Amino acid sequence: MEKVKVIAEIANAHQGDVNILNSLIKAAANSGADGVKFQWFKYDHLATEEYNFYKSYKDLFIEEEKWQDILSLTKQLGLEVWVDIFDQWGLELAQKFALFIHGVKIPSTIIQGEELIEGILMLERLTLLGVGGWYDHEIDAFVSGLDQKHIDRLVLIHGFQGYPTKTEDANLVRIGYLKERYKLQVGFADHEDGSKPLAIDLPIYALFAGAALIEKHITLERGKKGYDYYSALEPDEFSLMVAKLREAEKAMGSTKINDSERKYLKDSLRVVAKHDIEKGEIISLNKTVNKRCSSEKSLMPLEFKEISPSIARDKIKKDQPIISEILEYPRITIAVVCRLKSTRLPQKALLPINGLASIERCLLNCLEVLDVNQVVLATSHLPDDDPLEQYVIDGRVKVIRGEPDNVVDRLTKVARETGANILLRVTGDCPAVAPEILNLLIESHLKSGKDLTMPTSEHAPGTAGDVYTVESLYRLLQQKKPLTHTEYLPFYYINNPKLFSVNYVDLPKEFRYPQWRLTLDEQKDLELFERIYSDLDIKREPLYFSKLREHLIDKPQLTKINKHIALKWKDDKELVKEIFEATSLDK
Repeated sequence: MEKVKVIAEIANAHQGDVNILNSLIKAAANSGADGVKFQWFKYDHLATEEYNFYKSYKDLFIEEEKWQDILSLTKQLGLEVWVDIFDQWGLELAQKFALFIHGVKIPSTIIQGEELIEGILMLERLTLLGVGGWYDHEIDAFVSGLDQKHIDRLVLIHGFQGYPTKTEDANLVRIGYLKERYKLQVGFADHEDGSKPLAIDLPIYALFAGAALIEKHITLERGKKGYDYYSALEPDEFSLMVAKLREAEKAMGSTKINDSERKYLKDSLRVVAKHDIEKGEIISLNKTVNKRCSSEKSLMPLEFKEISPSIARDKIKKDQPIISEILEYPRITIAVVCRLKSTRLPQKALLPINGLASIERCLLNCLEVLDVNQVVLATSHLPDDDPLEQYVIDGRVKVIRGEPDNVVDRLTKVARETGANILLRVTGDCPAVAPEILNLLIESHLKSGKDLTMPTSEHAPGTAGDVYTVESLYRLLQQKKPLTHTEYLPFYYINNPKLFSVNYVDLPKEFRYPQWRLTLDEQKDLELFERIYSDLDIKREPLYFSKLREHLIDKPQLTKINKHIALKWKDDKELVKEIFEATSLDK
């Protein structure tokens, strides 16, 4: 079975205090929860002043500007972000921070707010629908009104939410009934009295009843009886509940077969290489085939899928069984390639943008990319580039120096010194490179198994990078033709399809702004970046594309500052011809 998802429901247990909220998030992470759920509303959007709880809503309100740091902390701790949306203010906040959000919940109290529900569905996230107390015909009516794409993202949440909650009202048998009737995943929102032992065990019973998701309140100290304390578990209790859930999963078993069954099924299909695979190459699914073979150590298809993507430790021949010993996990390094030889804008990497050097802006954004093992500033060994040695960002960035004019040689040195088998190249003239885009490119590269992954041209120059399988860089170095234009590295791959494979990525529409120029080459570019970073008051912190996009859409006049500047490698026909001839290895 798939791992049951555990969501720590914070709700209003933060009492309106960001420090308490951060402590709850950390407690949820330490407990083993998969995610946390926040409630987003604003008092004057949710209720009128004479409403009984208006003052409470006001006391609980956390301002919009504080949520960026809260969500960043949540992501850093490896937690999914889930949100209850109660009003238009909450919806607008969710739209702003959509890239952080894993899933949303439609509270039962807004079920007749058609416009609000429509807005929530348009977020295109996993959607929880609380159906506790609903009649079947009411659920039927709601589900029948959804498009298939919304149904595919829908999870029904069973659970009685009255206080005090009687044990007999848990009605767990309904979980299996709902799964069968609607062919949807069903979760359980437990509101048993948190002081009872059953508050820990009831979610385990729900798991055995078929729940795919458990939603449970968390509080720092139930005895203080703050908001949403009644059914909440304290951190140690929450940890115990999660531990019991994981043990229960073991008892339920899985689709994996045991040793005895494997021996019995020794003639089952195994994973073997479809063709020769080089050492260091990504072993994607399309590079393998399932056949019978004599090696019982050869992975079965499901086993191989579970550990994909993988990298070949050694060369693998066609039909050779794929065993775990010849595989290694991807080790990813971001190499920010930078020198100080610019003539159009001398030493542009050192020029300040709202108080920080341009190259530091670029590195701070790269450090936000997920699942990356190392960020490197790759420069030359020439004395002119010595000033770049200082930009280690509190020791989080490693400076590696190599050949001045051969970027490929420099990148392979980076790979050797960091142990990388996947390398993401970012040029140092990108002070607004987008962590979100780099995340997408890495994910796509690992799935594709290609030598190079790069976005199509439908994005703002300066916001992306290109991802290489390190093995292909060594292959490029071995070519007989001198490598003279390595600063235009992707063209060596694009112009030699017989030697290299390229994975082109169509970025989601929220990243498609090719009319914006966000690269630093001339004075007007610097002026644009200074305006952006100063307007947004970005200090020594990363700038996410979601925030940048919102600002440039709100102030379209900014992008006109440098709109007239041409992209040299794209618009200079003589240079384009020169690059093409130099990077075509068969010429």
